[in-house]
Amino acid sequence: MTAAETVHEYFDALVAEDGDRLTALMARAPHFTKIGTDEGEWVEGCDRIAEYFAGVAASTEGLRIDTRRLRIEEREGVAWFRALQVWRLTWSGRDETLQMRLTGVLERVDGAWRFVQIHASVGES
Repeated sequence: MTAAETVHEYFDALVAEDGDRLTALMARAPHFTKIGTDEGEWVEGCDRIAEYFAGVAASTEGLRIDTRRLRIEEREGVAWFRALQVWRLTWSGRDETLQMRLTGVLERVDGAWRFVQIHASVGES
């Protein structure tokens, strides 16, 4: 997969609520960082990746993503993306519409693109 295909696979795995697919896309590296929108959504290193994404998949229902802007750049063994998206979902039992801003960095690991950093924030509706 190219870096762009890997980013799209991440979005597809989110919509599919597939924690295993999400986990497989992450680098097993001590410098891995996932920063989410809630205070407790801060994962550093690879020890909690599977637990984190299993929790995301379990607490999210019916996610639909409308990507408004997406840019993906790739240089040698590093790639990065940024996106503006609208997420419509049921989160912990509540219907939500979220204006999302995402950024991320990928590294090529053993010939495959893997995320080493993802940051998500919620913009104003």
